[in-house]
Parts: sequence; structure tokens; C-alpha cells
Amino acid sequence: MTALKTRITELLGCSKDRLLETSAGGRVYLVGGTLRDLLLGREPSDFDFAVSGSGLEFARRFSRREHGKLIVLSEPDDEARVAAGGRIYDFNGFGTGTIQDDLARRDFTVNALAFELTGPEGLLDPHAGQPDLAGRVIRPVSDGSLELDPLRLLRAFRIALELGFRIDESVFELGRRVSLEKTAGERIGAELLRIMEQPGSSECIVRLWETGRLIEMLPALGGILDAGRLRKHTFGTYEKIEELVHGESFFTRFEPEWHQYFDRWGTENPDEPGLPFRRAMLKLSGLLHDIAKPDTRFETSEGEVHFYGHDTLGAQTAARMVRDRLKLSRAQVKMVKSQVQEHMRLHLLATNPDLTDKAVRRFFRDLEGEAFGLMILCFADGWATAGRTGHLEDTITRMIEQKRAEDAKLRIRRYVTGHDLIALGLPPGPAFKVILQELEDRQLDGAINSHEEGLEYVKLNLPGLQQMAAEKRQDHAEEKG
Repeated sequence: MTALKTRITELLGCSKDRLLETSAGGRVYLVGGTLRDLLLGREPSDFDFAVSGSGLEFARRFSRREHGKLIVLSEPDDEARVAAGGRIYDFNGFGTGTIQDDLARRDFTVNALAFELTGPEGLLDPHAGQPDLAGRVIRPVSDGSLELDPLRLLRAFRIALELGFRIDESVFELGRRVSLEKTAGERIGAELLRIMEQPGSSECIVRLWETGRLIEMLPALGGILDAGRLRKHTFGTYEKIEELVHGESFFTRFEPEWHQYFDRWGTENPDEPGLPFRRAMLKLSGLLHDIAKPDTRFETSEGEVHFYGHDTLGAQTAARMVRDRLKLSRAQVKMVKSQVQEHMRLHLLATNPDLTDKAVRRFFRDLEGEAFGLMILCFADGWATAGRTGHLEDTITRMIEQKRAEDAKLRIRRYVTGHDLIALGLPPGPAFKVILQELEDRQLDGAINSHEEGLEYVKLNLPGLQQMAAEKRQDHAEEKG
């Protein structure tokens, strides 16, 4: 254990002395995931401590010594965090009890480890976590582990995916006995996205359904997962998206579109946060894309089955559920709603014998930053439906090539700009975007070939352009409503 002690001392640096000063003769243990990662040779992202007495009071005293920011995580659980020097220190108090009591309440054996900083005990492993680390297995500390916090079932999946561990069957047995219905949506959403962001998460989603917990988290999925064919298609779509977004695929050939989509964490809109977990969000949309099919099923007298309007109803249902049940951000809810609403659109374009340039432009404009992701979703949906995607590949290639060519033209020069419209006496407003888009389309189609022709077109067609803008604003308002 000398090497472990040396490594802990190196990592903590001067903070170790301040921790010992703060303890004032009490007990301080490095515990949990931090110690697990150190034993695996991984660099810990934060530091977890169990301390005698009050964890909140210890954190307050340490934050003053470390000149850090104190964050109370949970007063009932006596948990607090100190952010200082770019590091995170989490503290949990075990009162007048012992470290053994604290470790017995932890989730999995690989996290029920402790290393004392203030005494001679060294590494403590009362639940055989080290053999499970060596065997790369997630095993509960006790039969009551998941009852203490049912979210630990999701943590088991997340840790296993992140570390490449397997989950012991006892976790699934315990998972069938607990319920997530009373678990805070924010906690569920955070863990679920971390699971979905990882490659290999499709198996976890199926296991969560088998334990009954997936429907608790996403209750509106019940209808499609109760039906064998719909369930197979839904899980197949999810699995195909996972295959496409992790590693080489048809879509990785499209650069810079690939990295622009998956590496675009921010947005131009300061009122909307960025979209981390891009891969997870796309998989979530794939899981939910047919959510309204059971409610829209219609069978003709000839026995043909249709699902008219399942995209629109599904978008509303999915958006409401991820907002209320998972507490996702406004930008994330908007993404899910858009993807589910439009998931039939590319199929319609690909089967249209007369796909026009204008229809392609409208697709990219309407989807904005989500166009590339929707292509991946539609591709996976098509594969899960028929096992073939040739027509989609041809259409996607044509659409992306057209957009590249037109973007290049517009970068050279737009014949008419917003400044030109102002010079014509038009007040700036929402109509500008519609008018400029119409001028853009005509320029790309070759109907306008100069600045002068563009201005002349505006002068001659201004009433019609303004009416077009008003109608589009009305359509947009109705869609939002």
C-alpha cells in the first residue's frame, strides 16, 4: 500500500495538510470512486471523503482553509462539496459511527473502499471490493443496497459502461424489487444520459426494460414496448443509431458535418444552453420516435394499418415526458421534439421521384442544427424497418452535396442583404428572414443574377413577400401552440 499512499499524497499536495488540519484529531478517509479509480490506475476526476462528525461542518472549515466555494449537496444526508483550485472535494459525515458503518451503506463493493489519511489503518476493504476490481464486476454491497437508493441500479449500468465491467446478476434481481417512481427526475435524467452516451448502452436499455424500470422512467413508452413488433423496431432503431454514432459508419464520411454536429456543444442563442450528450440525445430520440403509434393505429377495411399523425402526437408526448419526468433542459427538450416530429420527413424526400432543390433547402432550414442528426435517426429507422438503406444513402449524399455547394456560393456573395432591405424603407423584423430566404432561393436557382435584379424583384413583389412572411409566422405560431 506504500505506492497507493504515495500516489494519494502526490495528488492531494498541500490540500492533504489542510485536510489534516481541518480534521482536528478526527478521522478522514478517502473513499468510493476516487479510491476505485486510483486502484485501477485511472486519474480521479474528483475526491470523495468520509469524515467523523459532521460532513457539512468539515466542508465549511475546509473551504475556508482552501479558499474554495462551499456547496451544500444534502443536509439530511450530511453531504457537502468544496470547489477549489479546479478540483472538487466531496464530504460525507458518519457522525459518531465508524467507517465500517459508512462503507456498509455504500452501493457496490468496488466503491466500498477507504484509505485513512489521519491514522495507521491504510486501505480498508471489508466487502471484498479488491477481488471484484480484479474481476471487473459490479456487485452490490448488500441485499438492501438498492433499496437505500433505487437510482443505484442506473449507477451500476453507468459505471459498468464507463469502466468496461460486467454487472453481477444479483444487481438485476434487486433491480426488479425496487421502484424509481419516487426518485427525483433530475437524478434519473443525469444518469440515463450518461448511460446512453456510452457505446454498448443498447443492452442496458433492454435490461432496464426487463427489470420494469425503463417504463417507470419513461412511462409513455409502455404502449410500444408492450407490442412485440413495435418493441423490436424501437430497440432495433436505438441499436442502429448506437452503431452509427460510435466508430466508422456511412455518416463518418461526411466532414466537416460529422464533427460540426457532435462537437457543437454551444449555440449562437445566449438564452439556450449548449447540447452536451449529443449521442445520448440522438439515441433517446430514436427510442421515442414511434411513441404515439399505439394511439394513432388505424386499420382500413382492406386490412391495411396506418399511423396517421403519430409523428406530431409523438413529438408532443415525448417532449412533455422528457421535460417533466427527466427534467431535461429546454434545448434538450426542443431537440427531442424536433427529431420525433420530423422523423418521417427524410423518408418522404427519399421516396419522392421529383425531389427539388427547394425541398432540400427547406429541410436544412427547418431543422437548423439538427438536420444531420435527423438524417442518422431516419437512416436507423429505415434500417430497423426494412433492413435496407440504399435509397436513403443516395438521398442523404445528394442533399449534403447540394448544401455544401449552395453554402459555398452564398459565402462568395449574397446579392441582397438586410441592409439593402432597410435602405428600401423596410423596418427590421421577423419578415426579414423570410424575404431574404426567398431571395436566396431565387439566387441559387439562377432567377436572380445580380444585386440590381434582387432589388428590382423586392420592389415588384413586396406585397406578396410580406404576405408570405405573415403566413409563415402564423404557421410557426400554430406549430408552437
